[in-house]
Amino acid sequence: MDERKDFDRIFREYYNELYCFAMQFVHDADDAHDIVHDAYEDVWRHFSAMEANTVRGFLYKNVRNKAIDLLRRQETRRNYAELYTKVSSPYDEGTDLLELQEREQIVSDVLDSMKPPTKEIFVWCYVDRQHYKEVAERLGVSVSMVKKHISKALAIIREKRKKMKI
Repeated sequence: MDERKDFDRIFREYYNELYCFAMQFVHDADDAHDIVHDAYEDVWRHFSAMEANTVRGFLYKNVRNKAIDLLRRQETRRNYAELYTKVSSPYDEGTDLLELQEREQIVSDVLDSMKPPTKEIFVWCYVDRQHYKEVAERLGVSVSMVKKHISKALAIIREKRKKMKI
């Protein structure tokens, strides 16, 4: 019962300032509330092992990391949509609807045919524009392994394009 009271006190004490801190990153009230709530859930899961003087720092770091993760996911969605638009857009004004649908299907098929981690590595490098080194560190593999997966992804794309003659 003592932990619950301590947690409630910490929740009331820091919630508003953490919300404002999250808003500086995401500029969306719902997202900021979600981020702060998720951070408090993490604190609750580890509360018994935490020292009172580290909780505030943990919360701030956790909120920052969750906000950055959200922004990265949003950027990934925007980049994917942009890539999808570029690849599926007509090369000239004379392209008909059927041809557009075929190109959209090709893009979807190519991405669907890639298996993890090749698909994720390709998206992180080409859509998210992350450096090979960043992706390697994220996955705990070598840069040459990332390059190997990129080569594999590009081969899949080339093969699909060759079959479809685009």
